[in-house]
Amino acid sequence: MRHSFYLSLAALLIRADLRREERSWRRKVRQSAYAIPWDNPHLLRDIGLQADGRPVGRSINEEQYVTRRMHLLRQFIALRIPT
Repeated sequence: MRHSFYLSLAALLIRADLRREERSWRRKVRQSAYAIPWDNPHLLRDIGLQADGRPVGRSINEEQYVTRRMHLLRQFIALRIPT
C-alpha cells in the first residue's frame, strides 16, 4: 500500500530543508576557515602578518632569494623540449 501524496510530499520537503541547512552550515564553515582576524594584532602576528597585512619578514635574505629564483628559472629553460 502506498503512502498518501501529502505524506510523500512532506517527507520530500523535509529532506530538502535538511539538505539546504547542511549546505548553509558547510558554506559558513568554509568561509570561516579563510577569515583573517584583521582587528586582532596578536592573532595576525601568530599567522605571520603585520597589522597592515604585510608579511612579518622573509625567512631568507634578498641575495639568497634571487640566487634560488635564477637557479629555478635556468632549470626550467633547460628542461623545455625544443619542438
